[in-house]
Amino acid sequence: LLALKLCYFRIMIRLVFILLIVLAGRAGLAQKSIQDTAIRFFAISGEIGLQNGFADLGERFGYGGIAGGSFLYKSAGNITMEANYGFFFGNIVKEDSVLASLRTANGDIIGRDGGPADVFLYQRGFVASARIGKIFPIIGPNPNSGIHLAIGGGVLQHKIKIIEVAEQVPQLLGEYKKGYDRLTYGFTLSQSIGYQHFSNYRLLNFYVGAEVYEGFTQNRRSINFDTKAADPAQRIDILANLVIRWYFPLYRRQASDYYFY
Repeated sequence: LLALKLCYFRIMIRLVFILLIVLAGRAGLAQKSIQDTAIRFFAISGEIGLQNGFADLGERFGYGGIAGGSFLYKSAGNITMEANYGFFFGNIVKEDSVLASLRTANGDIIGRDGGPADVFLYQRGFVASARIGKIFPIIGPNPNSGIHLAIGGGVLQHKIKIIEVAEQVPQLLGEYKKGYDRLTYGFTLSQSIGYQHFSNYRLLNFYVGAEVYEGFTQNRRSINFDTKAADPAQRIDILANLVIRWYFPLYRRQASDYYFY
């Protein structure tokens, strides 16, 4: 059932991308002034931010960073449709017991050369979502800016990235790493609130806000080598982000009322 849900939402995200492309073509026709009118247009963005996990995700990882981008359509009624991808990462892994079966009494992992190996654990993951929202022009320089609320759904995935620098530990080479990385993914809900700013002169277009993802996930490896068993338990992975998103809107400038020769 979960696999069917994931397949359904992946199809929905692709359909949103297609719809946004179609709307973007129409949005290029907008020639009203952004200074005094809510207009429709298409925009792309890049984002950076901070992230932290809660619930089951918080038990596995600490805080880290997030980077990504989005594809947005804004209507003349300030309704937004957006497809977003965020890659999150960090170097705080709380669930470091995944390699406990490889460690000696002193906590070292011994390589083929007989010496302790340098093994590092990192957080890696992504969220891909499709969102619908609305801009409320309570504050800002024009009717296209204001408080932005959005909700949506998509896919959340994460794993423990294992790096063994000298490649001296056979158990952590190639495909064997997968037995320890706890690859996890599933459907996620998302909510966001922030301030959306579109400049009168195209110079300053950004979003600053908070986003929360609630992932209904599960370990996807058939077996964990350290426990010698599968882990079918359902997880609740909550990811909270503080992001800054920089937009590049695409619309035609309004023709000037006066011409000088």
